Formats: sequence, structure tokens, C-alpha cells
Amino acid sequence: MKKFHFGLGPFIKSNNKTSKIMLNVVIVLIPIIIFNFYKNGIIPYYYHRTDLLGLFYPLIFVAIGVISSSFWEFLYDYLLLKKRNDELKETLLNSYIFFPGLFLSLILPINTPLYILVFGCFIAIILGKMLYGGFGNNIFNPALLGFLIIMSSYSSLISSNGGYLNSYEIDGVASATPLSQITEQIGSYETLVEPYGNLWNFFIGTIPGALGETSFMLCLLAFIYLSFTKTIKWKIPFVYISTVFVMTYFIGNLNGLGIWYPLFQIMSGGLAFGAIFMATDPVTSPTTPVGQILFGLFLGILTVIIRYLTPYPEGVMISILTMNMLVFILDDIGAKSRFNFNHTLISFVLAWCLILGLGLYIGNSYKTTDETDNNFKVIEKSVDNQTYIYTVSQKGFSSTIKSEITIKDGKITNIKILEGKDSYFSKLTDNNYLNTLIKKQDDIDNVDAVSGATVSSNAVKDMIINTLKEYAGDNNEK
Repeated sequence: MKKFHFGLGPFIKSNNKTSKIMLNVVIVLIPIIIFNFYKNGIIPYYYHRTDLLGLFYPLIFVAIGVISSSFWEFLYDYLLLKKRNDELKETLLNSYIFFPGLFLSLILPINTPLYILVFGCFIAIILGKMLYGGFGNNIFNPALLGFLIIMSSYSSLISSNGGYLNSYEIDGVASATPLSQITEQIGSYETLVEPYGNLWNFFIGTIPGALGETSFMLCLLAFIYLSFTKTIKWKIPFVYISTVFVMTYFIGNLNGLGIWYPLFQIMSGGLAFGAIFMATDPVTSPTTPVGQILFGLFLGILTVIIRYLTPYPEGVMISILTMNMLVFILDDIGAKSRFNFNHTLISFVLAWCLILGLGLYIGNSYKTTDETDNNFKVIEKSVDNQTYIYTVSQKGFSSTIKSEITIKDGKITNIKILEGKDSYFSKLTDNNYLNTLIKKQDDIDNVDAVSGATVSSNAVKDMIINTLKEYAGDNNEK
């Protein structure tokens, strides 16, 4: 007769230990870091737009994030938890102390001051991780919590410092990020993609953005490797990105746009990086298969809502932090679905109704026309005989530029800047740019932007073009 053997469970174990999982994540992050060292360090240095320090600054930025994250957790364990010697060493080794700072440095703008990065690591470690009990107990993704606090408090400072643009991109692109072009209109290929090249540039990653977010290709390769090694829950990023693709396909299709539009949406911003590395955080994401699918669906819905129905062009960070709070509900639904799938029907029906309904609503509410510049506004207008004085505003690099433009007999005679806080704005005055625009107003499209202040100078030029259009409309002239 066979004997039964008793022992403590679990009896089925995975070979994927936490250390192996973390090692796999580091392996796929290395190419991303190297690529962005090339993009934000080597290219600007090659074109003489930065010095030797600027060459290695992307690597320094990541290193500061890693060191700061490790330092704050060590300090917390040593001073507050009173851990010493072997206990302290074991805690630090098993807590993977450098990951929050590493991820934070990869999602912040390159021009974030280093002291703000250090402060963000403090928020990520202390508020996002240690106050919940340390590794494995946190509710929110620590790096995203640090990112939220930084961008809520210091976004204006970071934008005025250069934002997401490296020293080479400042002279070569028309806006801070591709998604920032979407305001109150859907946009067109000419306004959304062509300023940065073509969709191939989006796929490779030679577009403005955070250190880790620009290369869709490397994120895709990372997804394949991490899914194959069972490091991440593949359902979450697959469903998340697919949901955004489907919704933006509806939106674009209703406005006569091609397949390029949803491709632009999924390859822009931090969607791929956030879906693959942030949304799949083993601590803050669902563990049940059904919970993971619902997690990805509602992440995609929230991201589209934030991108189109709020003033913020990116929605990945807020979406993930919001859904982190609802993980326990999704896992509860997923656990019950193992015995009765009907428990999940309401959730899936709700998700698909939102996907279809919001896609139709946004697609029918927005316009693709580029005839109206939504960054331009006429504040006040006065007329004295044939002299028109317009007080207008135009969105610049990091602030709104307000000006008074005088037009007499169809010609601009004076441009007076009333307000402008762009950090590079002084270069326009130094280069006598305003006088050049007045002299060459009949051929204004061919006036070159000011080197080092491309976005600001193009904004002023757009403001003058828009004012001339306003004047033409007032006088029924072409």
C-alpha cells in the first residue's frame, strides 16, 4: 500500500525568483539607457551643441537616480528601523533599493535639475515604498509617485530649463513633445508626425521625450524578452496598448485619418515604457488573469480620456496610479471568475461600452482642420481709421507669449511683447528677430528661427501669421 506524504505547501513553485526577475529587467533596460546616451549625449556633442559634461550627462542623470534611491532607503533602514550589520545588508540586498530611482530617472525630462531628481527619489522611496512597509507592501508604483510630485510641483521650472528637449533638439523641433501638438483638434500627419520626421523616427526613438520612453522598438523587444522569460504579466501591456490603439483608430477613422494615427498614439509619450515596465510592477498589479485583462482595458480607457478630455497631453502616469488603487477589486473579480465567469461580464461589458462610446464621442467632437491655430488667441482689438491694434497671445515653449501688434494699411508697423517667460526668449531680442519679422513680413514663412530658441521664435512667427489672417478676415482680404 502506498503511503501518503505530508508537507508544507506550496508544492508547485516557479523557477522565477525575485532576483532573476529583477536581473531580466536590468538586462532589457541596458540597451534603452545606451540608446538614450547616444540620442541625448553623443548626437548633441557630435554637432557641437554641448560640452564633455553634456556628453555624459544622460548617464550621470541615471546614476544620480540610482545612487539617490539607494541612499534614501539605506538612511531609512539605518536611522529609523535601527538595522545594523548583517540584518541591514540582507534587507538592502533583498529590497532592490536602486529600482525606484532608476525608473524615475528614465521617465523624467532630461532637463530636470539634479536636486529635483534627488528629491523625487526621496518621495519614491519614503512615501511610495518604506511608509507602506518596504518592498512588496506598497500600493502605488514608487517611481510614478515620485514623478507625480515632481511634475505637479516643478513642471514650470523644468519646462523653462528645456523640458524634454536635449541641446540638439532645441534647434531642430517645433514643440516639446509630439503629444503636446494635440490640443483642441485631432491634428494631421503634417502637424503631428512630420515635424519629427516620419513614423520610422517614432519607432526607432529619435523624437523628443524622456530618457527611457522614446524608442518604441526597444520597448517592444523588451516586452518580447520579458514575456518569453515570464518576467512580466504579458496580458497587461498587450491589452493596455491594444485598447489605446483601438480607441484612437475609431477617433482617427471618424476624421478620415489613416492607420498612421493610432500608430502615432501608441508610439508617442510614455505609453510603451509605462505599459511594459510600470503597469506590470509585480507588487502593484493584479495577479489573476482576468484581473490583468481588466487592468489593461481600463488603463487604456483612462489614458485616452486624459489625452483628449483634459488639458494634459499624456495620461499614462495618472492612469497607472489610479488603477493601482483598484487592484484589489480587480483581483476579487478575477478570483470569483474562476468558479463563475458571469461575475466578470458586467466589467467587460462596461469596458467595451466605454471603448466604443468614448471613441465615437471624441471622434465626432474633435476636428482635424488646421486652419485655426488653437494656441493663438485674440485678446483685444481696436481700430482707428486704417490702424488696427491687436492684443494677442500665442503658446510658446514653456509659457504664453502676449503681444501688441499694430497693422496699418495692411502692413505690420510695430510688434511689442507684453509678456513672455520662456527661458530662451531673450535670444529673440539679442538677434533683433522682431525687426526681421516686420521687414520680411511679405515672405515671413522663409524667416529662419533663432538658433537656441527655435520653439519660442516659431511661436512669435506663428503669432504674427495668425494676426495677419485675423486682419485679413476683418477686411475681407487675402
